[in-house]
Amino acid sequence: MADSLDYRQPEQGRRTWLAQPVQLTPGMKDLVAHPVGPVADAEREALWSAAEPELEAAGATLQLSEDGLWELLLEAEGQAAGLPPSVGLGRSMGTPSLKDDLARRLQVLSNGLQMVWFQHPVNLEREREGRGGVHGLWLWSPGCASKATPVRRVCGGGTIARWLARGADVDWQADPAAAPSEHGDTVVVVDALAAPPSYERRLELLESVAEDVVAPKVRALLRGELSALEFIDPDGPHAGEGSGQPGIPLVLTRRDALALWRRPRRP
Repeated sequence: MADSLDYRQPEQGRRTWLAQPVQLTPGMKDLVAHPVGPVADAEREALWSAAEPELEAAGATLQLSEDGLWELLLEAEGQAAGLPPSVGLGRSMGTPSLKDDLARRLQVLSNGLQMVWFQHPVNLEREREGRGGVHGLWLWSPGCASKATPVRRVCGGGTIARWLARGADVDWQADPAAAPSEHGDTVVVVDALAAPPSYERRLELLESVAEDVVAPKVRALLRGELSALEFIDPDGPHAGEGSGQPGIPLVLTRRDALALWRRPRRP
């Protein structure tokens, strides 16, 4: 989605990372990061206070965005975007590339936060109550919005999609089935299939996506109101393992859609 909104990675300067609080559990080879439930303001303030020495050593700052997301601010040279949450969370974290100073600083900071927070009273209390502890941060930077994107509306995708849309100065609608923008492209994000509770529920969600989201867009494509539809599956084939690139897109144009209704000729 960040690519669709024309976010670009700078080589230097002040950057913003999405700093999603995560619980860490052992995996087959590496730690696995899982998103945690809501973190109360008092819990957040206590965790951030304990992390202050680590943040100062890294030259970084934690803040809350207008959307209530945790953000990490840091000025440095180099690139260390990290994997987006949609691709990386729930999977083995692996060893990140430490090719430049920025990547090394972020890795040292991440390790320091894990040590400071692992036995923090906030986490001990959360675990006693059956809630996931905040063991670390999942850092991801989409880069900087170039303001040159043809996209004028983002539909669905929750808080993170709203965060990206606001950074790119693009309209955001919570409903994935909302009407497309009258001027410019529209990006629709459907994340309900990420963790369906049962096979039956997954079928219900697939039917809803087909009828409520895709079908109206296909009808608009046939009427010439849309020039093309592009489908990207974050869990689909990627350009390279661990590359952080989105799945290979499936592009459907009006000509392709019309071809779907043509009957094959008899020999």
